[in-house]
Amino acid sequence: MYKTETYYSVFPWHTNHFGSLHGGIYMSWLIDTAGVLMSSLSQGNYLLASVDYLFLFKPARLGDVVRVVATSKATWRTSVEIEVRGCVRRGESEELGAMGLMSYVAVDENNRPRPVTEVIEPDEEAQQRKRKRLERKRSVSEDTQELLPGMTFGRSYVRTIYPEHGFGNGILYAGKMYTMLDEALAIVAKLYTKGNTFTAGAGSADFLVPVKIGDILEIQGAVEYTGNSSLDVGAKLYAINHFTGVKRLVSRTVFSFVAIDDQGKPRSIPKLEPSSEYERKVMEQRVKEREERLKLAKSLQQTTCQ
Repeated sequence: MYKTETYYSVFPWHTNHFGSLHGGIYMSWLIDTAGVLMSSLSQGNYLLASVDYLFLFKPARLGDVVRVVATSKATWRTSVEIEVRGCVRRGESEELGAMGLMSYVAVDENNRPRPVTEVIEPDEEAQQRKRKRLERKRSVSEDTQELLPGMTFGRSYVRTIYPEHGFGNGILYAGKMYTMLDEALAIVAKLYTKGNTFTAGAGSADFLVPVKIGDILEIQGAVEYTGNSSLDVGAKLYAINHFTGVKRLVSRTVFSFVAIDDQGKPRSIPKLEPSSEYERKVMEQRVKEREERLKLAKSLQQTTCQ
């Protein structure tokens, strides 16, 4: 088992307009630290292959220090599973602020998988998680319908990927991608709820193809679940080659948000009623997944920062 730690100070440019660490930056710090560990294990280039979950339990605020700890859980021939924890420090105290689980794949100069030399034998639970990732990936690749048609409330977010967003291997860096995802989906959440929201977490994501520098990234985001004060905004990510017009599905994921008032307290939001059979099926699936995520989140919150 291998471990690495990084420390981040929350400066004004890391916060949103109500003083909390921006959710996308928080996720990026988790991914950054896991990537540092993967870099040492893989001894070269790597790509984020999947995210099982990213939970943001406690907000960090201006002036806080966030200690992020990444720990390797298992290795396979070309991939590594890494758990990451974000611990918020205020003075002498520290509390668990965030947790994530993700897997990375080592790649060569042509972004093809290559062997990982370090060996951490996966236990049966790790093997089950890997099988689940493969099943999710297959399911996502078979879902060819774009997200926005048939959904009641959604928006499309489009931007060009520049060198400042990528690795030296010409691929969009995963931490930057999650910052963009959070920004795009938070816009959908704010427009739907007509007010402020904060990011509670992100569900699973399995990456089918990389986004290259020079590609156009399109994020289609739509409200897929509403509760009393919380909502899930689903997303489909596409990479578009602006020379050929070819559009490739990158991934499918969902972010959870909580609507808050001016005092940072949860506020009620309108209930979304499905307007199509497609949307009804998506909402049913989201309810089932949400129950599983809440159960997992409750269990993980017992984790310490040691």
